[in-house]
Amino acid sequence: MVRELSMGLIGCGNQGRTLSTVLGRIDGCKLIAVADVNETIAKRFAEEFKVKNYYRDHYELLEKGNVDAVLIAVPHFALKNVSIDCLEAGKPTFVEKPMAKNSIEAKELVEAVERSGAKLMVGYCQRFLASRSLMKNFLDKGIVGEVYLVLAVKGTGLLRGWLLEEPKGGGILRYLGVHLIDQVLWMIGSRAEEVLAEVNVHPTFGVDETVSFIIRFKNSVLASLSLTMRASKSIDSVEVIGSEGHMKSEWRDNYLLVHSSKMIEYANPTTIRFMEDSTYPMFERELREFIASVIEDRTPSINVLDGLRVLEVVDAVLESAQLKRAVKIPHYS
Repeated sequence: MVRELSMGLIGCGNQGRTLSTVLGRIDGCKLIAVADVNETIAKRFAEEFKVKNYYRDHYELLEKGNVDAVLIAVPHFALKNVSIDCLEAGKPTFVEKPMAKNSIEAKELVEAVERSGAKLMVGYCQRFLASRSLMKNFLDKGIVGEVYLVLAVKGTGLLRGWLLEEPKGGGILRYLGVHLIDQVLWMIGSRAEEVLAEVNVHPTFGVDETVSFIIRFKNSVLASLSLTMRASKSIDSVEVIGSEGHMKSEWRDNYLLVHSSKMIEYANPTTIRFMEDSTYPMFERELREFIASVIEDRTPSINVLDGLRVLEVVDAVLESAQLKRAVKIPHYS
């Protein structure tokens, strides 16, 4: 019988709260320690979630917490250093997206994984949406034929706090754009080679507020991605157009539209609706995958190289917008 995994959480903010709530629904693991740079918040969090131990920082948690694995949910500017410390302590590590501020920091994480031999999973939760998982499954089966074009859009209201500070890893691209990039890289499964981008900067805060860019892939697929923090409501859609049909997934409305001349049941455009909450189930499936990778001693489905490839695109988008021309995407591996 596999013993229960003892889990530690670093970062007791909103996302830490979500992860803790979801973790409580999963058998075979238990949250036994939390840490936050604000010790008062860590103490209240531990009391609320009935966690045995709380610590004032991740160093103390790693030294005294006696945990088997860690979940990291700290701001972008702290992700890399905290993750490296956890990996070097030999702990399987789940780190929230984007795992680092840029590809230079991401390469340090790749090296830390290689050096330590510890596992790292990046929290690109939207891969675990029911509609996106089915979309990926259908794409792998080739039901829309040869894919030519991907259209992806994400919108939200004005960001707050450190997310409006560029030096801290703020801006819409690193906050939400990374989700779109990961989704498209995952869906297409080909190397992203070139980017052409435009960026509008917020007049007060100086961070990217609206971003639109085209990625050209090695297999000639073109992907158009656009995002903004000026939307009146949350928007999140991915559409794939191929020679034999098309599909469109909407996160908040929880559906997948499928049209395929290769499958009789989808010869006419058909909307598949998912009767589950659009948020918590994807986080639960995400953490189940991380826990399974630890128990089964295997590489998680979203690994450190996936995180690096997203940030290579992010860097290329910002460079393209600055240079006002298309740029090649450099690749570490």
